Amino acid sequence: MSIPPGPGLRILGLRLLGYRKNYEIRFTEGQSWNPLSLITGEISTGKTTILEFVDFCFGNSAPPQHPEVVEAVKAAQLSIECSVPVELDEGDANVGPDAVRLGYARRRFLIQRSVEGYSKDVLIFSGDLDEIEQIAPVIVSSDSGADESISKFLLQLCGLDGIKLRVAPTRPDSPTHQLSFRDTTPLWFLSNTRLDNKNLVFEHTPHKANKLRQVVDIVFEVFDADRAVLAGQVAELQEQLRGERKGIDALRRFIRDQGVPGPVELDTMKDAAQARRTQALLQLSSVDDEAREQTAFAEEARRAYLEKVEEAREAAGKARERETLLRRLAPLRAQYADDLKKLTMLKEAKRLFDPLGVKVCPACASALGDVSIVNGRCTLCRTSVPHLEHEALAKVNGTVGDTAQNGDAFDVSKELNSTKRRLNELNEYISVVAAEAKEARSAISALDVESAELQVRLNSLTREAVTPLLAVREAAVRSVADAERVIEQLSNQQRMLESVEQREREVESLAARLSEARRRAAEAEAARRDRNDMLSKLSSRFRAILESFGYPKLTEAEINGQLIPWVRGIRYDRVGSSGATTLISLAWELAIFELAYEEGRRHPGFLMIDSPQKNLAPEGLLGTSDVDQENPEAAAEAIVRRIYRHLTDWLSGDGAGAQIIIVDNVPPPSVEKSIVVRYSGSVSEPPYGLIDDASAP
Repeated sequence: MSIPPGPGLRILGLRLLGYRKNYEIRFTEGQSWNPLSLITGEISTGKTTILEFVDFCFGNSAPPQHPEVVEAVKAAQLSIECSVPVELDEGDANVGPDAVRLGYARRRFLIQRSVEGYSKDVLIFSGDLDEIEQIAPVIVSSDSGADESISKFLLQLCGLDGIKLRVAPTRPDSPTHQLSFRDTTPLWFLSNTRLDNKNLVFEHTPHKANKLRQVVDIVFEVFDADRAVLAGQVAELQEQLRGERKGIDALRRFIRDQGVPGPVELDTMKDAAQARRTQALLQLSSVDDEAREQTAFAEEARRAYLEKVEEAREAAGKARERETLLRRLAPLRAQYADDLKKLTMLKEAKRLFDPLGVKVCPACASALGDVSIVNGRCTLCRTSVPHLEHEALAKVNGTVGDTAQNGDAFDVSKELNSTKRRLNELNEYISVVAAEAKEARSAISALDVESAELQVRLNSLTREAVTPLLAVREAAVRSVADAERVIEQLSNQQRMLESVEQREREVESLAARLSEARRRAAEAEAARRDRNDMLSKLSSRFRAILESFGYPKLTEAEINGQLIPWVRGIRYDRVGSSGATTLISLAWELAIFELAYEEGRRHPGFLMIDSPQKNLAPEGLLGTSDVDQENPEAAAEAIVRRIYRHLTDWLSGDGAGAQIIIVDNVPPPSVEKSIVVRYSGSVSEPPYGLIDDASAP
């Protein structure tokens, strides 16, 4: 299926870029997209998530938040095809006598949007899921209020850019705001909730209802309340065109001032530079090969030199290791020396400051026995000494020693000898390490001398063979560098010209859209279409669709001035049957879509519907239909078959070229060939679901 001329777009496929793998779904068959694409399968397998991701790539504020999606997906890519307006050449055979030379060219774009973080950047590539053109992507914002946004890009594809909506449509002095592509969403996405939430036309949210009515009027080019809408669009596009042309003129002046040649001359110069680079590389390779051949006789000298260099490197490593060890042992030796000083001082203190130096009695010259304090008196002199508390007085004179905290005697001499022994051993080891470090340093010096001698020998052997080639090699290296520098400069200049060409293509497209807006403004002014005429046609199509569905006892089916559907003289949200509400919502959505497409209006050209069988079980139709009470399930199935028969008949007839994507659990067998994917919900029957490597619940 090929897209017809005129504004609008079609969806080719969706790819979710994941952490573990990528997940894809295609709405194409070969190089063409399917007019009817069905996504079927069990519940909770990601069918609705596909439509939500399409909506997200079209500017919705948040991506799907299902846990398996959050854990697996980091970005979404949406491939679309559109007809871009172009101005035809003077000599085109299809150009008519009128001044507007307008045509359409098919283009494919890939919209990529990240689901991580809070980035608002959207990348627009030229190409599709299978092949992306090798040009830089356009970066726009997901914020519709930005100067360059995804909303503005999509509106351009639909011929709706430059249009403003009134905040209060009934007031001539009402403030306005720019139309957003999000404002058109109700015309191309019938979500599961809108099918039966009794807020189909946002009648419970007046500001949204005002927007929707204005959008429908714009799509059908009805301007009873404000005939200046199209004129405003023309003025807006004219202003954009002037700005773009000024920008191109500035770029051209800059390029001219920089002395950038034309594209043909640039290609010739770049080819010549690449040829010079290739020749220089060949010459460099040839010189290296010749040098290796002519110095093959010196291979033994080269090997000896390299071996000696390796030995010197190993010796240097050993010297560094020994010197590092010496630096680490020095603090340990200092600690041992300090401990030795402390122990020596303790031993000398015992000898110099003994608390009782009297060995014999001064009266009788008899050796003194044990001296102690008894009842606060000294047993030697019977003097009262209650303040004296010294452990030496409780010991035998001359055997005073230090006592550890645990009560054991502490032998200072033994600990002093042990410390001296450990310090001597450490000094001996440090001496060995120092000798090894000195020996390694001496070896390094000797090896360096030998390496230098071997290098001199190698140079002397190869100088005569290599010297004549050095100049040639240096010249070849300079030639390669010069050629690469020239190629880089020429590439930069080519990119500058390509940017100008890209801007020129955008200006051509903008001029074509301006021509299209002028044509539509002229036609609208000439036709002066009445809004009542539009509502009459919508009501007729609405009634015809309900008849094709087999809606029972169908009378007084219409769409009123507020775009609210009525059936049997009852407003749709008061019918009382959820199944009937679903049928009315489907008919309302399809009536606008079908009529706008057939009349060549500025509808996006595609429609997404989620769960058209919702509430169509027999109990959902009770009280509103003449279902066969003996076989109500067959009656419900008949309604579903008629819904799909209406869709297929219209897509193959007046709706040829349109696109409808539907999510449905179990569609009838008559549309089996339109199923693009069927999710089983079972790991043993792939595909399990959209995120096919997620664990089953």
